[in-house]
Amino acid sequence: MSRRLVPVYRWRPSPLHNARAGLAASFCGALALPAVLYEHPLVLAAALCATVGAGLAAGVGTELRRAARFGLPFALLVVAINPLVSQGGETVLLRGGELLGRSFDVTLEALAYGAVAGLRVLILVMAFALFSAAVDPDAVLRVFRRLSHRSALTASLALRLVPVLARDAGRMGDAARCRPTPPPRGAVARAALAGALDRAVDVAAALEVRGYASARRPPRMVVPWSRHDVHVAVSAAAIVLVGVGGAVLGAAAFDPYPRLALALGPSVALLCAALLLLAIAPFAVPAARLGVARV
Repeated sequence: MSRRLVPVYRWRPSPLHNARAGLAASFCGALALPAVLYEHPLVLAAALCATVGAGLAAGVGTELRRAARFGLPFALLVVAINPLVSQGGETVLLRGGELLGRSFDVTLEALAYGAVAGLRVLILVMAFALFSAAVDPDAVLRVFRRLSHRSALTASLALRLVPVLARDAGRMGDAARCRPTPPPRGAVARAALAGALDRAVDVAAALEVRGYASARRPPRMVVPWSRHDVHVAVSAAAIVLVGVGGAVLGAAAFDPYPRLALALGPSVALLCAALLLLAIAPFAVPAARLGVARV
């Protein structure tokens, strides 16, 4: 799998990398929560800045930049499509004429709501990129091995075989291009699929010989919480509480139709500041960078 498409986990000396996988994944999910709960552009901008700030503090800024290059076109596509499919709003910016009895006017309200939707998409992409770059996938699978150890093993093997199969397909394509009369792409694809199935059969046979068919649920291992675990868990819980509480109280109201109406006041400013500060809090504690000492 190309690192340019999906960020790949690499250990770094940051609190997020050293926290246990379940808590680190919860932290990334908490950063994505405002994109689900809110439509206020300022809150969404603060959530995006919080996610990027957490990624920079964790040392995965390069991975987030690559993810932004991947997600930004989709966000812009949402921004461009929404004014064409939504004709709501009273502030007309462009008269697009009519087609089959339907007018295609571009309104300020539809454009603003498209920008909000695109921003939400970008936040989700960046949060997933942070999860992919900062959370150990093997540790995530170990979290679920006691629930279904066979499924965890299958997922682990699938993650490991994807780059192997990609290399096999690339080598088959190179070999096909070296022939005087290259075969069609369909034939190369069928050969790659057949090779993948053969490799899967070989892996299954090897696992059967090694006794994985009779494997049992592993024993529960109790590992004391580290300082990183505490800091990341507290920050994730606080982000969730602040986000859910603000949504329940209506602290950041936003209504694009028929005219733009958004709340601007101390509640919005406090909500944005809280998201930013809580996202950076695990990395700002000096003791969090001094190894993985247990509490």
